[in-house]
Amino acid sequence: MNIPAADNLHLREEGGQVAIPLEQNSNDKGCLFAGSIYSGAIIAAYRAAEQCFAEHGLAGALVAKTASIRYLKSIVSDGRAAATASGEPLLKPNGNHALTVAVAVLDEHGTPCAEVQAEMILMKERKTT
Repeated sequence: MNIPAADNLHLREEGGQVAIPLEQNSNDKGCLFAGSIYSGAIIAAYRAAEQCFAEHGLAGALVAKTASIRYLKSIVSDGRAAATASGEPLLKPNGNHALTVAVAVLDEHGTPCAEVQAEMILMKERKTT
């Protein structure tokens, strides 16, 4: 990853998921910091969207249009974010493509502890003058 914030949080990609280590991301309650969970989930969503768009022969600038998270339970271990693209990229009237991505953030036992739903947008190429 070439994302300085991800480096500072010690987030890393492992086997198609994003690892969120407890040691560098714990809060004052001894569990994973909510912001670190969200950051790991969004990076996982980006990677899943990049892969899906590439599989459909689409390229461009990728952005998150919306994302919402539900925290289900505290994570008192390392966490991991696993993302799955839902459906096919949708061509919007403005020429951009949209894709919904679901992310589950799991604890060391594989228990779902947070869920993220993100709408990812692949922006059409813009002409510069």
